[in-house]
Amino acid sequence: MSRSTAPRVHVVSLGCPKNTVDSERMVAIADQQGLAIARDPSEAEVIVVNTCGFIEPAKRESIDTMLRMAEQKHSGRCQTLVMAGCLSQRYPEDLARELPEVDHFLGTADLGRLGEVLARAGGGVPRENAPIERVSVGAPEGLEEADYRRQLIGPPHTSYLKISEGCNRPCAFCSIPIMRGRQRSRSVESLVDEAKQLVQQGVRELILVAQDSTAYGSDLPRGSANLELLLRALDQIEGLSWVRVHYAYPSMIYPPLAEAMAELQSVVPYIDMPIQHVDDELLRRMRRGYTGRRAREAVTSLRERIPGLWVRTTMLVGHPGETDEAHQALLRFVEELSIDHLGAFVFSPEEGTSSVDQPDEVPEELAEQRRAELLERQQRISRERLAKLRGQTLEVMIDGVSDESEFLLVGRHGGQSPEIDGHVILADAEGQPGELVRAEVRDSADYDLVAHALPTA
Repeated sequence: MSRSTAPRVHVVSLGCPKNTVDSERMVAIADQQGLAIARDPSEAEVIVVNTCGFIEPAKRESIDTMLRMAEQKHSGRCQTLVMAGCLSQRYPEDLARELPEVDHFLGTADLGRLGEVLARAGGGVPRENAPIERVSVGAPEGLEEADYRRQLIGPPHTSYLKISEGCNRPCAFCSIPIMRGRQRSRSVESLVDEAKQLVQQGVRELILVAQDSTAYGSDLPRGSANLELLLRALDQIEGLSWVRVHYAYPSMIYPPLAEAMAELQSVVPYIDMPIQHVDDELLRRMRRGYTGRRAREAVTSLRERIPGLWVRTTMLVGHPGETDEAHQALLRFVEELSIDHLGAFVFSPEEGTSSVDQPDEVPEELAEQRRAELLERQQRISRERLAKLRGQTLEVMIDGVSDESEFLLVGRHGGQSPEIDGHVILADAEGQPGELVRAEVRDSADYDLVAHALPTA
């Protein structure tokens, strides 16, 4: 069967960057099975939706997306509809009853089974000579190290590198261990091999992601892997311009890691470190394992060790027991430490987590007000921080042509991560995505900068 006559597959990726990596593996599996890739679901015979089940809004988005894709069975060419990922992992039997339109349900550790589903859809023979069960959701365990091929679905010059799967943290509000299992780290060698493959494909920026990136390697033989060793190994890859760290844990920032981040040429001065809260009683309820003082020390010590460090964090508001005093402490923390980038989400009571049964619930309307106040405070901090960059020269990675004008380019400096932080609008610039240019900052807004590219030497 030629590619032109092969069934086409459309993959919908929802949720976090870790899910994006899984979706790219799904696309690669489809390619290995000889199927063509469809950019539009209306053109696909097979549709795979990689779902998110972290909080209630993500669940609703996943269900709504499944229902929209199910319509393609009537209005499009779809013959096989697959639900995969976290939501499918968590509620497989319930979803199977409620969504009769879905042909197959796969969990977070069932990519091998996806190959069988796609082989059957493409007219091939599954590896196991047996019928493919409609619900094929296994325990979230194990790790496939042998074949980690991916086909990028985002920009060609920047990519996520998932360094481990699952999480061992006992956070009271989080359902990730239920859906993803306990931590399983990949070897340094495996990750370096994947990184080299991505660089050969044109990737110039790698963003390290995990549920807890600073715990990377703690489940492997002692001394064989940790985040510092991994950063040092990645720094040796020719052609890789930038490496950035996401999802660090505040109590796991040790000096050798900070030193590596400060001295390695490819590691940008940036860290994404979800703190969640700084009130000690709330942190105890959340089972985070550190105090507000420890969170403050983590930020200040990193800034002392890493010149020009940009800090992104995530805060959780409205958790049971959050008082007005606790919320004010959170506002003061963000203000006093001038947090560079911040995301905030409202507590979502998740079945199977211990936070669900805690007393002193916070009304949803009040929680939303607190979130809005926190983001408004952060907006002002960001505006003031960026205004101080006017007149400075920054190294900027080009992302592409600006949506505002075909005569402008858009990019990011090292303190901006794709999709979640601001941009640098570049005037008088030429170059392709992934190229680095030096630019002088001329203007700033709440989250974005305007800069003019400087002539190359």
